[in-house]
Amino acid sequence: MKLEERLDLLKQKVQNDDFLCARGLGNEIPFWIFDYPPEKELLVRETIDKITLNLGKMSVNVLVIDLFEMCLELLNNKLGNDTIFEFENKKGSDELLKKLKIMLKPEIIKKAIQVKMELSGDVQLMFLTGVGKAWSLVRSHSILNNLQPVLGNVPLVTFYPGKYDNYELSLFGKFKDGNYYRAFPLIND
Repeated sequence: MKLEERLDLLKQKVQNDDFLCARGLGNEIPFWIFDYPPEKELLVRETIDKITLNLGKMSVNVLVIDLFEMCLELLNNKLGNDTIFEFENKKGSDELLKKLKIMLKPEIIKKAIQVKMELSGDVQLMFLTGVGKAWSLVRSHSILNNLQPVLGNVPLVTFYPGKYDNYELSLFGKFKDGNYYRAFPLIND
């Protein structure tokens, strides 16, 4: 099935009351993965914006979190750009990356998402984007593994530039992102 067809089905699915209320999952968590070819990133972003706008008109409160942008925000709040640049100049890029990964542990990301949810009011649906951009800093499977207590029964759709085969995430179809067994593919090929 072409990506455009899958995106049309995505639009329909996320507007469905059963989906928004997480009905019919048999006590499973309402986590979904929408995988797509990485070269179609701009089309997917544009579609997410349209879906969010349409759901807003239907009074559905959608929280869109760009994982990469959130990581940058957390780092900037903690250190500031000047400190980051100084550290990289003194210690090098590899050491900087190690330090940043330590600062972006899944528990810290989880707390930041929780704060964003609280500030957004009654969130009915969450979209997690920016997974590919954030890959060098955080792994999506580790974030997903920590989000269930925060989201409860709020459906989460992770937009994933790569492949998800119900067991394993493969970013860009090249890098194994780790096993994740609890999400469902949102729209199959």
